[in-house]
Amino acid sequence: MDALAAAHGETLGCAHRPLEALLARRWRDHYTKKAQDAGYSARSVFKLEEIQRRTRVIPRGGRVVDLGCFPGSWSRYLLEQGVGVLVGVDLKIPEGLDGTYIQGDALLIEPQRILDTLGGPARLVCSDMAPGTTGNRLGDHVKQILLARRAMELARELLAPGGALVVKVFEGEEAPLFLDELRACFRRVRRIKPDATRKRSVEFFAVATGFTGG
Repeated sequence: MDALAAAHGETLGCAHRPLEALLARRWRDHYTKKAQDAGYSARSVFKLEEIQRRTRVIPRGGRVVDLGCFPGSWSRYLLEQGVGVLVGVDLKIPEGLDGTYIQGDALLIEPQRILDTLGGPARLVCSDMAPGTTGNRLGDHVKQILLARRAMELARELLAPGGALVVKVFEGEEAPLFLDELRACFRRVRRIKPDATRKRSVEFFAVATGFTGG
């Protein structure tokens, strides 16, 4: 019996990686098809949809900034939720959507340019920005935290008092420090890992509300 169990475990070990790959592919296919059926350009919309369902962070009638807005699924969902003014920023801009889009690098853009386009302070800044991943977990984390911190810096310049920030973060040694930095200028910071995110993914979202300045 012990030998049988050992052999069974060895067989499972050999099959582990192909099985994981199959499950991951099915996961991607499920959400990709769901997005296509709903007319969205990317499955990432379901992450924002869950964040909204759990936090009600999107301000109806308010000014909103979408950093890393291409290909446009988050922008479209924000518009469907009734935001008043939407300004997106990315190296490429989505087509066929309402809102105003600035083609540029979020790491380099001047906050005043975004403010001028908004017509006043924002009530929400969203960032789904992520680097091109390499498989090097530490290197990818460092690059992504740079983008998350840039989103936080822009939010500090753009948000009205009481405003909110939704920002993608990769797990890693800098993530707890980054969350502490958010807590220094927001009343509440929540970590959310939406169902549309793979279980083994290092990705989560920080939802910071009640901007206090700083």
